[in-house]
Amino acid sequence: MDMQTRPTVRVGRHSLLTAFLSFHSFSIVMDQEVAVVLEAAPGFVDRYLDLVEATDGDPGLAATFTELADYVAGLAVEIERRRPVLARCLEGVESVAAGSQDGAEVVAWAFLDSLSPDDRRRIAGWLGPRTRALLDDVDPDPDPDPGPGPDPGS
Repeated sequence: MDMQTRPTVRVGRHSLLTAFLSFHSFSIVMDQEVAVVLEAAPGFVDRYLDLVEATDGDPGLAATFTELADYVAGLAVEIERRRPVLARCLEGVESVAAGSQDGAEVVAWAFLDSLSPDDRRRIAGWLGPRTRALLDDVDPDPDPDPGPGPDPGS
């Protein structure tokens, strides 16, 4: 498909993407699918702009989504790299919580209470039984979705 017949989108005036693109001296006409991805993943914009520059303004869908796949793979590797660290931290918290009443108090009111409700929701699936019980004391009406926990295969 050539540039004349391919459906394209000019980035909207109030778009977050417009803020990113305003720093660049070239005009970009992009496919709707690319605009959707860039709006959803602002962290990908710089890589997309590098791709646009390398292809003189029109990388096309296939190249854009190939670059997006590389970006997403990097994010997934980063999650996997940090997963064991998070698990060890929360295992330590569980050990302290289960070790003594003073430890349980510190875990409840210094650790858990210091986390935002969103952060408590994110780690709920990772918590051990004693820490989960303390979480109920700190946040008696949490979101019913405990968030992702450790991968059962790890």
